[in-house]
Amino acid sequence: MPEATFTLRPIRPDDYAQVRAIYEMGLESGHATYETQAPTWEQFTNAKIMASVFVAVENDDDSKVIGWVSAAPASSRSVFHGVVEDSIYVHPDARGRGVSSALLDKLIEVCQDLHKWAIHAWIFPENTGSIKLHESRGFEKVGVYRHLAKMTYGEMAGQWRDTAVYEKLLPKPEHS
Repeated sequence: MPEATFTLRPIRPDDYAQVRAIYEMGLESGHATYETQAPTWEQFTNAKIMASVFVAVENDDDSKVIGWVSAAPASSRSVFHGVVEDSIYVHPDARGRGVSSALLDKLIEVCQDLHKWAIHAWIFPENTGSIKLHESRGFEKVGVYRHLAKMTYGEMAGQWRDTAVYEKLLPKPEHS
């Protein structure tokens, strides 16, 4: 297997402009999220578990972000504190290099270290690349929300969308 041409590291505030730009590319696809705009840095840091946010950067340029991953609480209810929802976004120019696989592997490792016991991924059925990635890492489809929301932007604007839910159960932490 060829040596990776990228490195994973924790996000830094000065990375956020690139993280946001990559997220906006996902927004434009119409297959990544129901959101209509990228959050501000403050909104992002309030919504994410910041210890789980990692970026992939080029080996020869530590400031060039080519992808990112994060976990967010799946619910505000305390009983679900060990369940998170993932987000993975990769710049289109970096696809096919193993970036998303490395990012998801890192997220799984970090979530275990943070004593989480389940990772959920909400994926549009048309996003076959994300489905294959998650399945390759042991995520199982546990359901489909039908007509969850109507898209108001992107290539699917004006259409109701289903969302498949995938789950990866992690080892149960001894003290949670």
